[in-house]
Amino acid sequence: MITGHIDLPASMDLSSLDWQDRCQCYQQTDDTQQFYTEHNSSIWQMFDESPTWVHDIADLIPQDFKHHVVSVIRIDPGNTIPLHQDKHYLLQQKFGAGETWRYLIFLEDWHRGHYFEIYDRPVTQWRSGDYIKFHRREWHLGGNMGTKPFYSAQITVLGIDNAED
Repeated sequence: MITGHIDLPASMDLSSLDWQDRCQCYQQTDDTQQFYTEHNSSIWQMFDESPTWVHDIADLIPQDFKHHVVSVIRIDPGNTIPLHQDKHYLLQQKFGAGETWRYLIFLEDWHRGHYFEIYDRPVTQWRSGDYIKFHRREWHLGGNMGTKPFYSAQITVLGIDNAED
């Protein structure tokens, strides 16, 4: 896991996002299949239709990749993203197989009840622009037990050493 910070674009406007795609999160373990439903583990997510400022974030992170895709996520209060590994389907569909990584970028300062966990370690108290980079095989989870939406951007990258031309 690699951590860092970027200065987010001044044009960033979370209130103007037009959320159209609400999806149920991964259910990759017996426990998540049993206890997590569309009512407690769904998120709003945008990919290619994300505004320009989301795409611009890819230019701000370390340029250790050849190809990437972006998304922005909103987790509403009372919802979780249960323990899972990312599959990075969209990136591999567009650019081929290889070692892929995710930059999770926090788009707002931490709010009470917002939670992320990786390597069995809680992550809280982040500042807007903080990021965590991790491999697709890393188990992680997130959730919102607070009273305000939890916003993040994801830059999913195909490493330079493994990217195809």
